[in-house]
Amino acid sequence: MSIRVKWFPTLVKRTHSKQPETTVEWREGLTPLAIFTGEGFSEVDAEAVMVIVNDAQASMTTGLRDGDRVEFLVSIQGG
Repeated sequence: MSIRVKWFPTLVKRTHSKQPETTVEWREGLTPLAIFTGEGFSEVDAEAVMVIVNDAQASMTTGLRDGDRVEFLVSIQGG
């Protein structure tokens, strides 16, 4: 029972795991925010990050299911 997690390259160096892809043990009530803060980020950091669950944009508070795929992306803007 696990969740596959993929981190945007600029986030990898700030995670505890320092890995571009990780696996998190699924548990009832698990959310992307719990995974994000569990890797050392704050809830304020979460405001600048987009989360994708199973290839669809989701909220940081979306309830996860066993086998879900989660991606954390950073919006890059410039001109």
